[in-house]
Amino acid sequence: MSKLNKYSIFLILINYFFCHECLILNPSQYGDCEFNLGYSWNGSDCLNLIDGCSFQNSVTGLDDSNSFYITYEECMANCFQHSGVLGDLNEDLEIDILDIVLIINLIINNWIYPDHQFWAGDVNQDVSLDVLDIVVLLNRIITSCQDTRSSLEIISQEIFNSACVGCHYAGSFYAQQSGLIMEQDLLYDEIINKTPKNMAAANDELYLVSNEGGMAAKQNSYLWKKINVWDQQHFYSEHPDYGDLMPLGGPFLTNGQLAFIEKWIIEGAPEMGSVANPALLLDNNNYEPPTFSALQPPENGFQFHLGPFDVAPGSEKEFFYYKSNLSNEDIYINRFQVTMRPGSHHFIFYTFNNDMPNFLIPQPNEFRDLYDISGDLITETQITMGYHKFVAGTQYPFMDYQFPNGIALRVPHDYGFDLNGHYFNYTNQPISGEIYANIHTVDFEEVEQIAEILQLSNNNIFLPPNEETTIEKIYSFNQIKERHDLDEEVENIYIFQLMSHAHQLMKRFDVEYYDGDTGEIDLIYTATDYLHPPILTLNNHLNIKQNDYIRIKAVYDNTTNDPVEFGLLSVDEMMILFGYFYFD
Repeated sequence: MSKLNKYSIFLILINYFFCHECLILNPSQYGDCEFNLGYSWNGSDCLNLIDGCSFQNSVTGLDDSNSFYITYEECMANCFQHSGVLGDLNEDLEIDILDIVLIINLIINNWIYPDHQFWAGDVNQDVSLDVLDIVVLLNRIITSCQDTRSSLEIISQEIFNSACVGCHYAGSFYAQQSGLIMEQDLLYDEIINKTPKNMAAANDELYLVSNEGGMAAKQNSYLWKKINVWDQQHFYSEHPDYGDLMPLGGPFLTNGQLAFIEKWIIEGAPEMGSVANPALLLDNNNYEPPTFSALQPPENGFQFHLGPFDVAPGSEKEFFYYKSNLSNEDIYINRFQVTMRPGSHHFIFYTFNNDMPNFLIPQPNEFRDLYDISGDLITETQITMGYHKFVAGTQYPFMDYQFPNGIALRVPHDYGFDLNGHYFNYTNQPISGEIYANIHTVDFEEVEQIAEILQLSNNNIFLPPNEETTIEKIYSFNQIKERHDLDEEVENIYIFQLMSHAHQLMKRFDVEYYDGDTGEIDLIYTATDYLHPPILTLNNHLNIKQNDYIRIKAVYDNTTNDPVEFGLLSVDEMMILFGYFYFD
């Protein structure tokens, strides 16, 4: 699919880092000496350079020598776990000459950990970036070009045969229970556009594997949800009836195997032909669950700490917490960090748009629950949501997002941030929720490109009762400029992140880009879940110019006996596209 290659689309935020099970040390527990013991993990990075008398912990009596590292880089390599694939520096699910060029640039500029591209470029994993990594990556590219098998053959032979067929073979108990046989000669007909036997997945209108291609295919493929271990927190909290992640009990698929299957599904899951690079499979790194620890406050910026708070057994807790008066001037953000205790569903930074009435501005530093003890929506909380502007967010328990070099997000000083946390507890015991969130800021003089918050809203919504309705809205280049108060002299708008917002009647939300030079229309964004729309980062920024336009197409299914129009309540509907952009 050329549109996917052209824009290098990735779901969720790039530059995620996950921490391994590294021990967090207390520097005061190793004696009052000036002997340098080494670097250690502090929960978010390896800035702890500890002096002491010995590696023996004066409190526990244990030898902690394995938790010290000679260099900062070695510590980061052992204690950070990066999502993505080794060798894929630009995160386009391809390993090619562009990645070689990036490695060369990194070597020349002497970049170091924890930069994600450094990690991806260190393909021989020796915590050093040099000509050996270039040689290894070139060999991977050459070797992959010699593989003439189709992508489906590679998936069957290199992944499913060892990970799945041992249980899912003809006549087996698991094949009968799941209705799924994964042997190579039957595989394609068994999975493509077939309804899962799992009733919850079937009711959600999923296929085992959708061949629609693009973002929608991943969201609509039950098999992908079952193997994507990186999304396990969301999988278990949001879809408890979908069963267990696969392979059952592990070991789970490697980063390379997941990336190869992901690319195949995005490209339409063809039976024949090669659409995924076999070099992806050479990354044998596996997911490891992140640990929770407090973030270090940013050197420049703000830290928010919410909790600990209780989440009752068999319940969920979603809330907002308003932080006001952060600055008397606009702030410029170049990095977001979030860490959450287990049980989290999501965390989102919101601010308010300029239509927010003063009498609705929440009281600062107070928890505002979205639901009461009976599970009913609290109207006062929901009304304020209608004035939200998305800033940043994650559904992962640990996130570290850095804006592209030289770009910082401008957030007006008129309002602070309305912080939105959401926890699930499916156990029979109370759990504790807790969130740390950092905003890193830079001075205006350091910013090369100012990023703004994109908001395209269509309020002209009318949904007849008991009907499915499709609404389309086109935003021309000039209309986008006008809605964001941009000067007439602006010639280019560059979009690098998108997220949709609608209410419960929305079935599908598509965003298309029309290129005025070529006349081509490309589908660049799809959401099929109104509660959890994907946050899309465009690694190659989408350039909107004169004669181009963005078209939003939303499908609503009004199953009620009353017409539904635009409004702020859950019984009303919305059609909004959020994102980030800059311009010149």
